[in-house]
Amino acid sequence: MIFCTGCGERNDDGTQYCINCGSRLPLPQPQNPVAVPSAVPMPGVRSIVDVSDPADDTTRDGKASVPSMPDVQEAGRGRTIMLLTVAAVAVIFGAVLFTLAATVFSARHAVNEYMAVLADGDFDQANGMAMPDVKDDARALLVSQVASNVNNRITDVQVSAARKDDSTGRYEADVTYSAGGVRRTGRVAVVPDGRRLLLFRSWRVVSPLTVTLKIAVPKTMSNVSVNGVDIDLSKASTAKDNAATPSDADPNVDYGEMAQYSVPAYPAVYHVDIADSAYVTSDEATIADPSRTVYLIPKASDKLKKAILDKVRQRVDECTSSNALAVSGCGFSNGDFTGSSTAYTGITRTVSGTPELADVDIMTGTFTTATIRTTITYQRRDYADRPWENGSSTDSGTLRGTFSLENENLTVTIPNDDSADGE
Repeated sequence: MIFCTGCGERNDDGTQYCINCGSRLPLPQPQNPVAVPSAVPMPGVRSIVDVSDPADDTTRDGKASVPSMPDVQEAGRGRTIMLLTVAAVAVIFGAVLFTLAATVFSARHAVNEYMAVLADGDFDQANGMAMPDVKDDARALLVSQVASNVNNRITDVQVSAARKDDSTGRYEADVTYSAGGVRRTGRVAVVPDGRRLLLFRSWRVVSPLTVTLKIAVPKTMSNVSVNGVDIDLSKASTAKDNAATPSDADPNVDYGEMAQYSVPAYPAVYHVDIADSAYVTSDEATIADPSRTVYLIPKASDKLKKAILDKVRQRVDECTSSNALAVSGCGFSNGDFTGSSTAYTGITRTVSGTPELADVDIMTGTFTTATIRTTITYQRRDYADRPWENGSSTDSGTLRGTFSLENENLTVTIPNDDSADGE
């Protein structure tokens, strides 16, 4: 018996190759070996027996040689290894493609990229990805400038898995984010738009994420400042309605004189006040929750009051400089010159003190003065043949007028009629 030195299998005498593993078996050793001189092999030199012509693949009788068992088994193992390697590479490649398609090139990832742009305050880039469907003038706040302050940007953005709407072919993902400490929700839709790297879907945003700011101002005004950007609400809004009275209404404010404007914007925190004006001021209002309306209650500046008083004093001077019996629009200084047979001459009028304003209503664009008191002196006679007699009287009343402000151009009007009340 011959034992295989490779696997230990027992083989019959005379067997050259192991019946189990195909390894060449050692030659049997003679019982009484006779020392025979053997040739010392030289490095790199093979015996004539071991050398054969690689091109000679036939036997001496012309028949094709048959591969030995070890050669067949070795070739089989090589093919098996190669097939297994190819299969493993294919599985790994498929897994990589699947992972990329489900993450980097997925609809959800496209929404994540869009939301990241909004969170960075790059509204100009967001417009390039998906421009909101509003008129050009209504895009006044869809600019990066309103998000230049990092504290006004959204944070803590989370995006759900995208779901396909079979009726539209769109993939929709719900998004949540924080703005000014207020947690908000929204939805973004994307659609397939070609291929990337020939293997993966490319996506396009078709439903951008916007909010609607609700800003209420007096009907006489429309210019406001939002995060430092001046806009004209009459142009930048998509809707205008009468303002509703809020639950925490100020009893001194006439909300019926206010208009509510709807302005499209990207999600962020917005600080709103009256646009820079020398005539009107207001307390700043903050919008973190777009579902709530902010009310800008304007206040007259000292410059506005002075401009109105200048116009009032001009009217007072016109009234008091007249020696006519009555002047239209001067009910506070006309007096009562009646009597068909009484004649008057030398009429002079003098106002006591300096006219002051009692009320300036920015909501309605109207004003009323405090009571203006006038002393009137004159000469009178009842008949032409009688001498002139000195006389005096008093009169008082208020002046009412209107004012309008457009692009810092102030117009103050005091009517020349009986709206100047006499007492």
